[in-house]
Amino acid sequence: MSPSPDSRPLHRRLALASLALTAAALTGCQTYTAQTAEQDTAVRTGSVAAAVDIANKRADAEKNTVNTVVVRLEQGAILRQAALANIPYTPPPAPPAPAANLGTATTATQTETNVAIQAPAEPALPPERVYLRQSLAAFDLAEEKVNDYEEQAKVKLGSEAGSLLTNQQNMPYRGHAYDKVMMNAYKALNYIQLGDKDGARVELNRALQRQRDAVAENAKRIEDAQQAAQEAKDGKATSESGKTGAVDVDKAKADPKSGPAFAQVEADLNSQIKAYGDYVNPFVVFLDGLFFLANAENNADLERARKSIERVAGMAPDNTFIKDDLAAAEAAANGKLPTGLTYVIFETGAAPFRDQLRIDIPVFLVTGKLSYAGAAFPKLKFQSDYVPALRVSAGADAFTSSTICSMDSVIALDFKNDWWPMVTKTIIATTLKASVDAVVQKQAGDRLGFAAGLAAKALTVAAGASLNIADTRTWRSLPKEFQYVRLVTPADRKLTLEAAGQTQSLDLVAGSINVVYVKSTNATGPLLVDQFALKP
Repeated sequence: MSPSPDSRPLHRRLALASLALTAAALTGCQTYTAQTAEQDTAVRTGSVAAAVDIANKRADAEKNTVNTVVVRLEQGAILRQAALANIPYTPPPAPPAPAANLGTATTATQTETNVAIQAPAEPALPPERVYLRQSLAAFDLAEEKVNDYEEQAKVKLGSEAGSLLTNQQNMPYRGHAYDKVMMNAYKALNYIQLGDKDGARVELNRALQRQRDAVAENAKRIEDAQQAAQEAKDGKATSESGKTGAVDVDKAKADPKSGPAFAQVEADLNSQIKAYGDYVNPFVVFLDGLFFLANAENNADLERARKSIERVAGMAPDNTFIKDDLAAAEAAANGKLPTGLTYVIFETGAAPFRDQLRIDIPVFLVTGKLSYAGAAFPKLKFQSDYVPALRVSAGADAFTSSTICSMDSVIALDFKNDWWPMVTKTIIATTLKASVDAVVQKQAGDRLGFAAGLAAKALTVAAGASLNIADTRTWRSLPKEFQYVRLVTPADRKLTLEAAGQTQSLDLVAGSINVVYVKSTNATGPLLVDQFALKP
C-alpha cells in the first residue's frame, strides 16, 4: 500500500531524519579507547611532558562527569611518571592582578591583595617533589569520588536499573577493584618518596582493605546480576519505552552462535590468570611487607611484614629474590633487622586496554521478527611491546629482575569476575530494545507504507548504533608487570641499569635500605629512573 498524500510529509521527515541520525551515529560515537588515544600514545612513547599537558587539560574538562574517576587516575599516574622522569616543572601562569581602581580610596581588601602579591615566593621545590604532590592531589580527587560512589551503593536499593536502558559508557565510572587498590598503592609510594611515613602507612592500610572489600562487592554484583536475569525471565524487565518482556538470559548465553563467542572471551582471560587469589595484587602486598620491614616501629609491624612477604612468596614461587626477603623478614621478627640492602623496582610495559567486540545476541525470545541483534561488549587486549627484564650491575655482580606481579593477571581476573554480570545486563537491554524496535518498524510500515517502514528501520538502527557502544574505559597508564631486584648495597654505592639497549649509571643516595624505581612503557621508550632511601 502506497502512502496517502497526507502522510507523505511525515514519510519524508522520517527518511531525512534516518539519514541524519545514521550519519551522526557513524561519525559522532567513539569508544573511550579512541577518545584517549593521543594521551596513551604520549605515555607509551615517553613524551612525558606532552602526556602531562594532555592529562591536566582532560582532568580540567572532566571535573564532574561520568569519567571523572578514570581521568583523575590517569592524571595521578602520569604526574607520577613526570616525577620519575624529573622533567622541568613549569608552573601555570598566575591569574592577572585586579585592575587598579584609580581615583578612589584603597580598601582593606585591596591592601591585603597587594601585600600578598608582594610577599616573597617560597623556595623552589625540586620538580619531582612538585609532581609527586600534584599526583597525590589527583589521586585524592579520584578517591573522594570513589568513596562517594561506594557510599551511594550502600544506601541504594536494588541494582542500577539505568544500566539496562543505555550503554555502560554513559554510566559513571566508579573504579574497578584493581583501580582502587593501585590508587592507594601509588599514593603510598608518593608519600614514601616525599618522606611521609605516616601518610604511607595510611595508604597501605587502605590498599589492603580495598582488596578485602572487593571480594564482598563481587559477591553482591553476581547476586544482582542473577536477580536481574530471573526478573527478566519472569517478564519483569523494563525497556526505555516502558515495555516489558520475558528474556531468558541462560538460553541466550548457550545459543550456538553467541555462546562460543562468550566462551572465547573467558578462555582468553583464563590464559592470563595466575594463582593470586581474587582481587589480590602481589605487588601491593610486597610493598606492604617491604615498607613495614624497613620502617617497623614495634613487633606488630615486623609480624605484618613477615606475613605480607610470606603471602607474596606463595603467589610468586618463581621469583628469584622473594625467598631471601622472607628469610630476612623471619630474622627481623627474631630481632635481626635488615640493613645494607638495595631494591630496584621495575615497572615494565603497559596494562591491557579495553577494545570493543561485537557479539550477535538471539532476540527471537521476545520477537519473531528479528533473530539476532548485534551487541557491543568490552574485550581486554594484552600488549606485548615491553622490556621483559632489567639488568642491574654492581661492580662485577649482575642481576636480572624477576616478576613479582603480572598486572595482566590482576586485571584479567577482575574483568572475568565482572564478565557474566555485564553480559547479563547487556543481553537484557539488547533483547528488549530489539523488541521495541520491531514494534516501531511494524507500526510505521502499517500506517505509512513499506518505504516508511524502511525509514523507521534506519532510524532505529542508527539510534541503536549511537547507544550500542561498549564501555572501554580503563586505566591505561598502569604497567604490564612489576619486577624487582634485591642486592646487597655495593661498597662504592654505584649501580648500572641496562634494558633494551639503554644504559644508565647512578650513585645511590645515602640510606640503610635504598630503592631505585624504574619505569619503562615499551621496548624502545626511555627508562624513567628515580631513587630514594626507604630507611635512612
